Amino acid sequence: VSGKVDLDWKAQVRKGARRLVLTWRESGGPEVASPERHGFGSILIRRSLAKVISSEVTHEFRPEGVFAEISMPLEDLPK
Repeated sequence: VSGKVDLDWKAQVRKGARRLVLTWRESGGPEVASPERHGFGSILIRRSLAKVISSEVTHEFRPEGVFAEISMPLEDLPK
C-alpha cells in the first residue's frame, strides 16, 4: 500500500492571538471511510491537547485520507 502524508505548519493570527497551526493531510493511499465511532486514541488526543495547550482540533475522515488540523496558542507552548 502506498500513499503519503503532508505535514505543514504556519503561524497566524486567529481570534486576535498568535497561533501555531499544524496540518496533517493524507493522500494517495486506500480510500478512507469514517468510523462508526471514535476510538480511544482520537478522543485522548482531542481532549489532551485541548486541556494541556488550549488547542482546537479538527479531525476528518475524507475519502482520499485523514485530514487533521491542530491550532494552539504560541504563547502557551511549553518552553
